[in-house]
Amino acid sequence: MRLAGRSAMRLVRAIPVVGSRFGAPPRLDLDGRVVFVTGAARGLGAQIARAAHARGARVALVGRTLGPLEDLAAELGDGAASFKADVTDAAALQRAADGAVAAFGGIDVVIANAGIAPPSETVATIDPDDFEHTVEVDLLGQWRTVRATLPAVIARRGHIALVGSIYAFFNGVLAAPYAVSKAGVEQLSRALRVELAQHGVTAGIAYLGFIDTDLTSDAFADEHAAAIRSAAPGFITRPMSAEAAADAVLSGVERRAAQVTAPGWVGPLLAARTLTTAVMDDVLIHNPRVNGAIRSAEAVASQSDS
Repeated sequence: MRLAGRSAMRLVRAIPVVGSRFGAPPRLDLDGRVVFVTGAARGLGAQIARAAHARGARVALVGRTLGPLEDLAAELGDGAASFKADVTDAAALQRAADGAVAAFGGIDVVIANAGIAPPSETVATIDPDDFEHTVEVDLLGQWRTVRATLPAVIARRGHIALVGSIYAFFNGVLAAPYAVSKAGVEQLSRALRVELAQHGVTAGIAYLGFIDTDLTSDAFADEHAAAIRSAAPGFITRPMSAEAAADAVLSGVERRAAQVTAPGWVGPLLAARTLTTAVMDDVLIHNPRVNGAIRSAEAVASQSDS
């Protein structure tokens, strides 16, 4: 009963406005804070940086290519600095974290956003290097980002936001390494939330649907991915704007939320995941378009090998 009570209280605390009456963590006003964003050169990461800067934050822009980061820093003006670091390189991430601390005096918020999409292949046909590189970037990259910045965030009693996906609980057909990574990111966020509580640090994950970025456009252009997309309801595959996704992430940071969901349909599906995941798997197994896409992907791979 005591455990059930604590679980119920945690759910109540997650509700905006109401939650604050039941001991939810105090809001984290971004004005004057230092926000460390990976994958900041374009897409969602760049929009998160813009939105955080507009809320008064100083932003450390981190990415693989320095040119676009410097352009964004120039666009934002005072309170923005760029740091080159690939999330597969722990030493480079540490240099970026140390550089942000040197430039701004510390780090209050980390938004681990960097990620890539794998080719639309089955587990049996994907190049092993492609599978492992996706996990290397999308899961281990977030872990390395956290590890490099953690001492600074603990010193400021700040917040860590991991950018996840609906693929943390959706079936990862033809996108297994991405789904594996996002499921791992979910578990990383849960572990961090418990491990860092005694330090006054909060952590959370953003379960985001498809976003109108180059990453999504490139993925949807693949014929196998398009077949999977056609098997899903339109409201699921309709991309939301990068602005809306960034606002959701930052609103979650300000609430120190353990979970953020966007767009609106993601929350109910996440809450019902035990049922929806089982139903989803069965529907996908018996969907002729999905089966056709799998056979097509395997055929293409077979032709390439011959």
